[in-house]
Amino acid sequence: MELRSRNVKPISKTVLWIGYLAVFFIFLVGCNRSDSAESWRDFAEPDTDLSLPTGLAVDSVGNVYVFDSGSHRVLKFDPAGALLRQWGGEGPAEGQFNCYEDKGTICGLAVDGQDNVYVVDKGNYRIQKFDADGNFLLSWGSQGTGDGQFVRPIYVAVDAQGHVFVTDDRNPVVQKFDADGVFLGKWGSQGAAAGQFYHATGIAVDSEGNVYISDYENQNIQKFDNNGRFLLTWKTGTNARTGTPEAIAIDANDRIYVTDSELKQVEIFDQNGETLQTIALPGLGLLNRISPYGIAVDLSGNLLVTDRANNRIVQYAVPVWTEITE
Repeated sequence: MELRSRNVKPISKTVLWIGYLAVFFIFLVGCNRSDSAESWRDFAEPDTDLSLPTGLAVDSVGNVYVFDSGSHRVLKFDPAGALLRQWGGEGPAEGQFNCYEDKGTICGLAVDGQDNVYVVDKGNYRIQKFDADGNFLLSWGSQGTGDGQFVRPIYVAVDAQGHVFVTDDRNPVVQKFDADGVFLGKWGSQGAAAGQFYHATGIAVDSEGNVYISDYENQNIQKFDNNGRFLLTWKTGTNARTGTPEAIAIDANDRIYVTDSELKQVEIFDQNGETLQTIALPGLGLLNRISPYGIAVDLSGNLLVTDRANNRIVQYAVPVWTEITE
């Protein structure tokens, strides 16, 4: 029998390069899943229906509030992730919200020392205030660029004295109100210099009353005193990469936590902007897909982050600071 050799064509360089790139991509995905990913878990009960969750806050007894942008609702969970109640719905009436203007929409919320809940109602150009059970208390704001008006309000924060601070990413100012919505002052203008913003988003207040604001276009965090006097600024990102800062949370020891939607991580800083730790976030699927936005720290020091891409809330299952080596 005559054996005929088969005409096997050599593998082209293009195919080889595709193979190399595929292996390299899988390697990068694996590297992005740091050891800390094992400590993350889904916070809410499995049957909880979430649609584009964004804003996140924790009250004085550890209950967790999330604004679900896709359904225009506030959801309240106990510290273990069981749903306690929800309120809202789409509309312009008291207790209703209009947040889903586009898929990139964000509506923040905050809780004060009496566990009242302040919600950014972006599409209705106002802030709404509720008690801890979701009963409507008051609202303020209208469309415009004047004092007490909003163009695209994003996040809200409350200090220990009950002052309310609101960012607006299409009107480059931060506005300050009292607990009843009375306008007290504002600061900022458009630009990249100290005290200026292009897209101010996340906001939080430390125990001394200092205000921290993230700007995803300027890719920085700025620190101000309680009346808006500029104190310092710093960039975000690691390994010579500049990230996209979104929401900010501050723990009981005044450590500052920032979600980074581009680098898919949480960056932790001290009050002077020095990096303390960076924690990779756990994505889903081959592409390690995740879209972190809202952030809070619970009473045990655990991190909570809303993942808009996967419609979930994730929790860092052990206190972060047990893993940090000073």
